[in-house]
Amino acid sequence: MVTSLPAGLPPDIHPPAIPVIINPKARSAKAGGRVDDIRALSPRVELYQTTGAGDACRLAERLAREGAPLIVAAGGDGTVNEVVNGLMLSGRGDRTVLGVLPAGTMNVFAAELGLPSSQLAECWKVITDGLNREVDLWRLNGTYFVQLAGVGIDAAIIRETTWEAKKRWGPLSYLLSGLKVLGRPAPAMTVHAAGHPPMQGTMVLVGNGRQYGGPFPLFPQAIPGDGLLDVVVMPKHGLRDFYAVGRALMSGHYAPRRGVFYFQTDHLRLEAEEAVPYEVDGELAGEAQVLEFSRPGSLMVRAPVPVAR
Repeated sequence: MVTSLPAGLPPDIHPPAIPVIINPKARSAKAGGRVDDIRALSPRVELYQTTGAGDACRLAERLAREGAPLIVAAGGDGTVNEVVNGLMLSGRGDRTVLGVLPAGTMNVFAAELGLPSSQLAECWKVITDGLNREVDLWRLNGTYFVQLAGVGIDAAIIRETTWEAKKRWGPLSYLLSGLKVLGRPAPAMTVHAAGHPPMQGTMVLVGNGRQYGGPFPLFPQAIPGDGLLDVVVMPKHGLRDFYAVGRALMSGHYAPRRGVFYFQTDHLRLEAEEAVPYEVDGELAGEAQVLEFSRPGSLMVRAPVPVAR
């Protein structure tokens, strides 16, 4: 798709290029195979290809420091997360707009924005013609995220699931890893949330948006711009408790008597018996014994124009 010149623009003046960051060697064949498709979207595409982990973050930081008003992350949630962290490291996170071209294995944030993930041309039209939408930006122990985070069992499952298993079994690979993780002892965490009494848990899931792991409304009350985190706590460790979370994941409804707690808060602190793994936007981010969630501000994202009703 070639973007036409704005009305009244002299013919010798062209619209500015738009930097697009993509990992052409991503383990996702979808992302790696779309380089040519993305390049063909418009003459305005200025492609920046990464070669390793952390490159997208460094590229986004550099481009933002150089004054890019808009930077596009082409890939899945991991690529989006790296670009978001680069924007914040640049100190221009409040001035550079984030665009998203969903081209990864998981595109949860893109779905949250209402982007048509299977139609790159339509997503590019959103980037050029869409609206800037303000979403909450959250930080977990120094790492920023825009969609979700998980501490404990959730992150342990991600750590356990190899790329080879995902390629062979698809989403089933996470279930198989979950069965392994549930067969081991899980460190207990004390959850401190503003406006709520302390509670115990072995898994804590946190959402800025409604969706988790795909089209599942795990956080049914979440609004990305309300200044609140939506929190799910699994107090105990076992198949029955995991099943309760699974039922909630599918239905979006919670029953505390079944061992799942759901609430909203503007600040969250977790203290664990020992260092526990944590993930942000579906990517393993580290291990810690004390985990602090805070909201440093907001981020501008290019989103579809709402459909008139």
